[in-house]
Amino acid sequence: MERAVWSVIEPSDEGNRASYLFGIFITAVILLNITAMILSSVTEIHTAHPIIWIILRLISASTLIIFVIEYLLRIWSCSSDPQYAHPVTGRLKWAATPYALIDLLVILPYFLLLFGGINLTGLVILRVFRLFKLMRYSESINLIIRVIKAEKNTLFTTYLVLFIVLIAAATLMYEVEYPAQPEAFSNIPAAMWWGVITLTTTGYGDIVPITPLGKMLGSMIALIGIAIFALPAGILASGFSKALQIEIEDEEVYLCPHCKEEIRRRDLWKK
Repeated sequence: MERAVWSVIEPSDEGNRASYLFGIFITAVILLNITAMILSSVTEIHTAHPIIWIILRLISASTLIIFVIEYLLRIWSCSSDPQYAHPVTGRLKWAATPYALIDLLVILPYFLLLFGGINLTGLVILRVFRLFKLMRYSESINLIIRVIKAEKNTLFTTYLVLFIVLIAAATLMYEVEYPAQPEAFSNIPAAMWWGVITLTTTGYGDIVPITPLGKMLGSMIALIGIAIFALPAGILASGFSKALQIEIEDEEVYLCPHCKEEIRRRDLWKK
């Protein structure tokens, strides 16, 4: 029984139709919960449309119940997986995995409120964790994570160079602009805010250089920022291309005995 439940609720590439449908169902529940959370922040709905407000609260409560049931089913059936086989330490090991921690953080505020009287539902960070539940069921998001892991060393080097440029730019701008506008460039950390906005070419305009030397320096820093921020995009694009090519080459292909059509493993459930 545990193995059957685990094979359904745990995403895999084995072409399991039930697992595929369960993934669609949970994804829809997550999106519904997030939609209700977003709309619940609109106070006008509460005052002008109380019926809609009640519906949103019911959606939040019902989807939460589904999340709790899902978590309990996972922690109960995970022991059917060989790596979590021990009935106690195996379940504790599973509970410490990133996805399990995300699931726990989603439902934790409500358990604390129910059993301890501690209201943490207002903490935005805990509510935002509902978005991360999508990672388990989205192959696209998992592909992004795999690419970032594969290119982490190159990305780290790139952002290290960017951080060094940011410190240098903020220090130079502070030295140049502080005499002219000490209220704007009051210290190097304040100049770092200007540096981030300039290097990313966002340009809010709340802090701008006013001296000729400062304007010249700002122009150079903006041009450097365009070049540096293009590097991570190129690295990730190359990583995506490699990852997709590897998946295409490694994915098993089967021949349908009826229509003689080639079928990839991920599409076996359709047959």
